[in-house]
Amino acid sequence: MKVRFEEYQMNKSIINEPQQPSISQFLDSRVGHYSMSHPQQKAITNAILSDFIDCNFPLSIVENKSFRHFLTVFDSKYSPVCHRTLTSKTENLAEERRSKLKTQLSKIDHVSVTVDIWSDRKMRGFLGVTVHWIEKEAERIQLKTNLLACNRFKGSHTAERICDQFEEICDEYNIKDKLDYIITDNAANMRKAFSVCFPSEQEDDDDRDHLDDPELWCDLTLEDQQTVDAAMAKKQRLHCFAHTLQLVVKETKMACPSLSKLSKLSSLLHTSTTFKDVFDSEFGEQKGIPAAVNTRWNSTLRQVKAVPQCDLLKLCAVLQKAGHKELSFTPREWNLLKELVDILKPFGEATDLTQGEKVVTISAVVPSVWSLNHHLEKLKPQIRFLSSMVRSLQASLSKRFLGIFINVKMARTQDGITAPHSDPVYL
Repeated sequence: MKVRFEEYQMNKSIINEPQQPSISQFLDSRVGHYSMSHPQQKAITNAILSDFIDCNFPLSIVENKSFRHFLTVFDSKYSPVCHRTLTSKTENLAEERRSKLKTQLSKIDHVSVTVDIWSDRKMRGFLGVTVHWIEKEAERIQLKTNLLACNRFKGSHTAERICDQFEEICDEYNIKDKLDYIITDNAANMRKAFSVCFPSEQEDDDDRDHLDDPELWCDLTLEDQQTVDAAMAKKQRLHCFAHTLQLVVKETKMACPSLSKLSKLSSLLHTSTTFKDVFDSEFGEQKGIPAAVNTRWNSTLRQVKAVPQCDLLKLCAVLQKAGHKELSFTPREWNLLKELVDILKPFGEATDLTQGEKVVTISAVVPSVWSLNHHLEKLKPQIRFLSSMVRSLQASLSKRFLGIFINVKMARTQDGITAPHSDPVYL
């Protein structure tokens, strides 16, 4: 009896053990992985997606064996997601962000946009549109910026096609009637595109001649005139300051013959492994001459600034040793490059100053133009080799920013000509 009683007690204790785990808990413990609804599983997947987007990584990395091994080491219970799942989540996140942005913009009455079109290294065209607005948060006024689109642009970059795509983007976010200013580069297709989008903004000095009734302007009441003026004030296309400055320098940089030799030297350094080894053995791997980009004059400035940091005699010896004696600089050419740095350095600073995203950079345009003109005027008596370049730069600056010079009383108004950068928004 005693033995049976002890067996009874033992069986009773087994029956009174805690309740069995749920099916999900059982599967987790059995398989050793989080379920897809588990908070940690969701947190890791969302972190992967967010970091991939920030780093501009391809989503296909999640299929990589090494990356999956990393995830196993990071958290052995995490269930790696496939490429298709991450793509779907990306599309959902993008739609969520677009919806949120549309809600934000629906509460804003005035916006401006920046429009640009370019080609990548594979010669694929893209159209980018960025929207800017001012928002009041509590007692603070903040400048807000957001990318509306970076769309693949196939075919010819004609004004009509640019206009069509731009209008589609504006319609999607319902901002066409809220546009105050459109900032573009100075390309002819861009100028024409926004004349097509907004016919009232055509840059034509003889707009009055296209009216059926020449007396139309005279017949308007004061109230109607104010209405017309308000409409005309909207959707004005402004030249991109940095791009205009690029054109100022581009017009005059060919006046410096040493740049051709410098360009060949830089190209040699980036294409010849033999010359690169000889150069590095003399100056070290940290020294170099960056390649210039045709569409970015400040890349030429960086190139010019890099050369005088090398010793002239050593550089000539390296070139001669490598069989490129013809690229050696004479003392005059060397001093000429140093002068070029002194001339162009403030132009580079002005370009960087007006390319910020967190500040209202348009307020820096007039001070920058005035300072550059003062800089060139001050250099005239000091320059030995590039005095003609200084004069050319000053003439180009005055021509391309004539409206600013007129508004600050540094130039006279020219009848029949709409001076560039004459919009009062710069003041």
